[in-house]
Order: sequence, then C-alpha cells, then structure tokens
Amino acid sequence: MTDAANAAVRVMLVDGDAAIRQRFAAAICSDARLLLTECLASGREALKRMATARPDVLLLGLQLSDLDAVDLVRNAKRMAAACEILVVVAPGDEQVALASLAAGAAGCVTKPCGNAELVAQVLQLNAGGCPIFPALLRLLLAHVRAARHSAPEAAAASAERSPTGVRLTSREAQVLRLISRGCSYAEIGRRLGVSAHTVASHIKKTYRKLEVHTAGAAVMRAMQLHLLGET
Repeated sequence: MTDAANAAVRVMLVDGDAAIRQRFAAAICSDARLLLTECLASGREALKRMATARPDVLLLGLQLSDLDAVDLVRNAKRMAAACEILVVVAPGDEQVALASLAAGAAGCVTKPCGNAELVAQVLQLNAGGCPIFPALLRLLLAHVRAARHSAPEAAAASAERSPTGVRLTSREAQVLRLISRGCSYAEIGRRLGVSAHTVASHIKKTYRKLEVHTAGAAVMRAMQLHLLGET
C-alpha cells in the first residue's frame, strides 16, 4: 500500500439502497484523500467487519433491511469508539437523524447531496467537525426551546451548570454552541483566536464531563442538561 493510501481517511460505506451505495462509493473513490475499505448492504456484516476494516469514518444510510440503523450506530460506536459516524438521511427523516446523534453519530447529511459535498462532509467530520444539515439544526434548537419552556426553573439556572451538577466552563460551552451550528474545529479556532488543537482539548474535556464519545452526542447531552444557554 502506498504512503498516500496509508494517509487517506478510511471509509466504510453501508447502505441498503444499491443505487445510492454505488454513487457514494464512486464519490469516495474519486478523491485521493479517501480510501473506501468496505461497501456493504448489511448492517450485521458491517458490525462483523468493524474490527478488521478499522474505518476512520462509517458512512451510513438508514435504509437497512437487516438491522435498525440507530442500533447500528450505537453498537458500532461501542465497538470502535474512535470511528466517526456520518449518517445519510432522506428529507423528512430529522427525528431519525436526531436519534442517530443521540446514539453516537457525529454528523448527518441529506441524500440529495452531491458527490463533492459528500466528500467535503466526510473530510470535515474526520477533521473534528460536526456536519449537521439546517433542518436538523432547527429541530435541535426546537428541542432546546421546548425544554426551556417545560422546565423554566432549569433554564433560569446558570448556563454553565446543569440540574445534575455537571459543569462546563464558559469556553467549553462556547465551543459546543459553535459545534452545534456546524462549525469545524478550525473554524471555531479562528473565531475564538485559539488553535484547532486547543478546541479539540476543550471538546475532550466535555466528553469526560458529559460521559459521551462524540461531538454530536456532547451537543445533544449539553442541550438536554440546559448547559448551552442561548444558541
């Protein structure tokens, strides 16, 4: 294997739709920065191959005939915590996308996305970003607002402290707010005047505090605990 192949982002593609699978596989193979390690229709087969394929990114369509996609996200994350999961949903599937984020996915894109956009989203995810399409972001924000409305006493508490006693620093909360808006680590670093490495350090600290393993799950958990204030 060449040095370029060794440096490429390893992608496992799983989708029950043959046409979508073929198009996404062609998109991945068209960019030298990505390496397609597996192209599968079966969720169970994907779980069997996680250990040997060692993907950096699991690109997952939700139309699987043999396994619930959200369960696949949850089990894949348990088996390979370092693997980032990007789910591909159809328009109108925002609730499933939301459940996928809660289960451990780090980002979501919609099926109409073009090949160049798909490649960009995979690379962004691998670089520490949290790609979330606008309709899903609106749903996330709606959940936050609904939680505030149903529990005003919690919303009135400090934005840096949750009812369960979990605390985030002002900077950690700021970083998560920017992650929730789809910003990459590099973009967050530019906005805050710090390095992407420093941003990653803040994120890792929030993982430990919130007991999660992905940026998407950290945002979800922080929103549930009213830790992000106004978004």
